[in-house]
Amino acid sequence: MEYIKSVFDLIFPTKNLCYFCNEDELKIENYICRSCRNNIEIVNKEVFLDSSFISECYYTTIYDRFMKDIIRRYKFNDKSFLYKPLGEILLKTIYEKNLDKKVDLIAFVPSHRRKEAIRGYNQSELLAMFVSKELHIPLLKTLIKSNHTLDQHFLDKEDRKHNLKDVFKVKRKEDVEEKSILLIDDIITSGSTMEECAMELIKNEAKAIFALALTSSRKI
Repeated sequence: MEYIKSVFDLIFPTKNLCYFCNEDELKIENYICRSCRNNIEIVNKEVFLDSSFISECYYTTIYDRFMKDIIRRYKFNDKSFLYKPLGEILLKTIYEKNLDKKVDLIAFVPSHRRKEAIRGYNQSELLAMFVSKELHIPLLKTLIKSNHTLDQHFLDKEDRKHNLKDVFKVKRKEDVEEKSILLIDDIITSGSTMEECAMELIKNEAKAIFALALTSSRKI
């Protein structure tokens, strides 16, 4: 039994281990050591999208070298446990902007089942699940991605819009009717993904959509 526990501790961070750098420190705060916290620039900044479907859109941190590396590891290096410290980071914007008082449901940008099967998880869903649990606000799972598409980061702004056209669907309209929804993703670039998801939710008579991402690489 002790052997199994030792192996588990090697794979998954313990309570005194920083989830980002694996530094062993007694004063870990929200799964992050002091050094890594100092590398995260929290801005809680609003993104002004030209959108008829999103009421407010925010991101939490500056997209610098540190955050770029963290998100890359989270999405592509099988570090699914990073949803915990990243979820705590998202809560900073939620509380500062009072988003927890404005919404009835927490939603996430869905992945196509093929991509999710390859990666093993949807990084945005894990963040939304964490936020939902912490805020005691129900998690919405009725928004799906019906078609497999090219990865957005390979495309320019115009191609991003066409790539996602009509790929998001609401399975049960009654789940979103007259609801204010917080839509969560890991990163905002052009805003096309958030916009397409929000459009589908509003089309199914959601009351309002608020959007939130960890960071933004969007060119202003």
